[in-house]
Parts: sequence; C-alpha cells; structure tokens
Amino acid sequence: MKKENKHIINDLRSLIGIYLSEETAKDFIKALEEGISANANESIAISELDKSQVEYELPRGTDHRLLVDKIVTDCEKLLPAGKYYSLLLDLSQLMLFEGESAFSQELAEGLLQKVSSNDEFLSIRAETLLMISKIHWAQAQWDDCNYYISEAMKIFKSLKSKTGSAKCENMLGTLYGEKGEFDEARKHLENALSYLKEEDDLLSHALILTNLGIINTIQGDYDMAIWNYKNSIEKFETLNDSHRLSRVHHNIGMLYTQMGKYDAALDEFNKCITLSLDKGYLSNCAVAYIGKAFIYTKLKNPALANAYTDKAMEIAYKINDTLSIADIYKIKGMIQNDLENFELSEELFENSIRLNKDIENKLNEAESFNEMGKLLQKNEREEAKTYIDAAEDYFKEIIN
Repeated sequence: MKKENKHIINDLRSLIGIYLSEETAKDFIKALEEGISANANESIAISELDKSQVEYELPRGTDHRLLVDKIVTDCEKLLPAGKYYSLLLDLSQLMLFEGESAFSQELAEGLLQKVSSNDEFLSIRAETLLMISKIHWAQAQWDDCNYYISEAMKIFKSLKSKTGSAKCENMLGTLYGEKGEFDEARKHLENALSYLKEEDDLLSHALILTNLGIINTIQGDYDMAIWNYKNSIEKFETLNDSHRLSRVHHNIGMLYTQMGKYDAALDEFNKCITLSLDKGYLSNCAVAYIGKAFIYTKLKNPALANAYTDKAMEIAYKINDTLSIADIYKIKGMIQNDLENFELSEELFENSIRLNKDIENKLNEAESFNEMGKLLQKNEREEAKTYIDAAEDYFKEIIN
C-alpha cells in the first residue's frame, strides 16, 4: 500500500468501527486494502508516448488562482465595465477548460451578481447564466443545469437573440444526451440549428454539429457522425479553437472504438491527449484516458489499462467529474474481471451502477449493467439475466 494511503485507511477503520461489528469491520477494511493494492501499478512495458501521458503531473490550482486573481483585480481598473465583464466570463470559461470548476463557478457567480441589477448588461447576464449551466453540467448536476439554461433562454428570447437561443438549445441537447435521452437530445440540437439559419455563428454551428455527431455515433449512424465531425473540425480549425478541436478527436476515437477499429481509435485519442496536455485541458485528458483504458482492456493489456484509469481517476477527482468517475469504475471492473478478481470486479461495477443511477446517466448505467451481467454469467449466477436483459432493453430503445 502507498504510504500516503495509510492515514485514510486508519481513519476509515475507526469510523467504520462505529457502525459495523468488529469482525465485519475487519473484513471490510481488509477488502479496501486489497482493492487499493490491486490498483497499484507494477512495472510494465510501456511506450514513451504512453509513459509521458500516464506520468503527466497535474497543474497546481494555486498557480491558476494567483495569476487570475491578479488579472481580475488589475483589469477592473483598466477596462470599461462591459469589457471587464466579458473578460470575467472568458476567464470563467478558461478555468473550466483547465479543470478548475470551483474557481470557474466563483468567477461566474461573482459576475452574475455584478450584472444582475443592470439591464444594460442583459446579454452578458444571459451568457453568464449559460456559463454557470455548463459548470453544473460538467458535474452532472442536471436540475441546476436545466434551471440556469431556462433563465438564460428567457433573457435571450426577450432580446430576440437567435444565437443565444441556439446556445441554450445546444446545452439542452447535451444535457439530455448525457442522461441517455437521445431522441430528446436530437430534438433540441435540431432546434438549435434552426435558430442559426440566418445567423453567421461559426462556433455555435461547430458545437451543435459535434453534439449531433455524438448522438449519431451512439445510435449507429457512423457515416453521418463522420460527416458531422469533419464539418465541425473545419470550423474549429478556422476559429483556432484547440480545446474543442481536441475534444472532437476524442469523439472520433469513441466512434472508431464502437466500430472496433482500435488502432484508429488510439490514434485519435492520442491526438486529443497531446493537444490537451500541451494546453492544460484536463477534462479532455480525462475522457481520452478513459477511452484508451477501455481499448487496452479489449486488447488484454490490464497493466496499461490500469495505468490509464488511475490517471483518469486522478484528473476526474480533481475536476469533480462524476460522469468520468462512474465510467472509470466500470473499466476497472472489466480489468479485474479479466484478471479473475471476481469479487472486486463486482464491487467496482456496483460503484459504477450506483453513481450512474445517482446522475441519471442511462447509457452508462446500461453499459455497467451489461458488464455486470457478463461477470455474473461467467460465474453462473442466476441474477446475470436480469442485468443483461435490462441493458439490452435500453440498447434496443436508443437504436430504434
């Protein structure tokens, strides 16, 4: 066990002892220690590229804080109010890209207070509400996300802003997409495109096309998904938007993964990670690491799969990305299943299922059900059919 884990094990031992019998608590702690040991990375054969990715050191949040606080303080004196408020909005977005969700939210909520009573800045108020919705979306807080989108939509409609309304519809599309309600997601994304027919907003078009590509990938329309992604890539390259461009490479990697083209998928994930590490885009790194880990489980390379899930967990924990954490538990369960650590595998799938239920992510819940079913089937457990049938019912629903 790593030295830094000893104190938490001791604290947990004391805490659990209050609630469980001495014998049960002892067995429980032993299982925890074994779980941590199973996740420890042994010496593995690894390429220089993989080595650089899994050994990447996360940036210190304090550095971001010091730099941004100085900008915020100094620019308040240098800029007129409108430009200053736009700067705060851009800084909030940048901090979200950098994985500093708490700081991003602090900046956005501070900005909202500044503009909430001044109708001169209605447009900025709406954009700020939409920014806060993105922060809640990133943490799978769907009710809060929906509330702020609705508030932003009211203002954009009052301003007759088609671009603003399109942004709100796009956010609703991503919200329903993450919840696994893909028909509803597609409806909102198509609504978003309809608002932009007479508008020249390259970024919004690219974002909507990317999100439609995700839906088409999940529903098996690969040709249309590739068309969506190619068009969005052209627009992001025109805009020199490296963050969103790297995310499209991740999405294409997911498409190739679903098609079973693992080498092509790894190439796309590596493009995403290389660009994201260079720019410090942690949320992109987390999802691409998960994508690579999944492929390495399929390629029967548990050591490398574990290395990538561990790094993904480190990032997801830092940025409070519950969606990714739930996915990581699923992949860790798959790794332990392959290693025939069946009890630990079952516990990891249970963690994934619980988190996906909590955040209402139906697709990932179904995927975890399916993996749990295969595990139980391998061990000739009667309840396997319940899990497999539930997963198949959902998969049929989203494809039809």
